[in-house]
This record gives sequence, C-alpha cells and structure tokens, in this order.
Amino acid sequence: MPAVVADYFGARNLGTLIGVISMCIAFGTLIGPSAAGFAFDLRHSYMLPIAASVGAYVIAAAILVSVSRPRAPAICGGEPRDGP
Repeated sequence: MPAVVADYFGARNLGTLIGVISMCIAFGTLIGPSAAGFAFDLRHSYMLPIAASVGAYVIAAAILVSVSRPRAPAICGGEPRDGP
C-alpha cells in the first residue's frame, strides 16, 4: 500500500496519507461488526450487511478504474543513471 500511495501522491506527505488511510480502516473495523450485528437484529439476516459490503467494493472498484495512472518520474538527461 505505501508504494501505491507514493506513486499516486508522491513521497512528500506519505506518512500523513498512510495515517489517514489506516485511521479509515480502523474506523471501519471498529464500526463494521457492531453495524452488522444491529442489522441482523433488525432483519434476522446478514443479507443487508453483505449487500452493503458488495456495494462498497463495487464503488471502490469503479473509483479505482476511473483514476488515471501516475506519470513516470522525469529523468534528468533522458536516461537513467546506473549508480548513485
């Protein structure tokens, strides 16, 4: 994940971006099981949480497909160097 984030957004604020991503993951991990249990208590079925998860993944996949690929970094002189 850090390599992909660095490719898309650069390494300048990589620590902050990884922190925000990790916080979002932690929030979903904290809320998800309780929300699924609440939905099960209401409907007596896990179909609603499963459908919500599938919907979230479809939206995430659509966003991923629509985002353009990062540009390759410019190399001084037109050719890569072999050493430091």
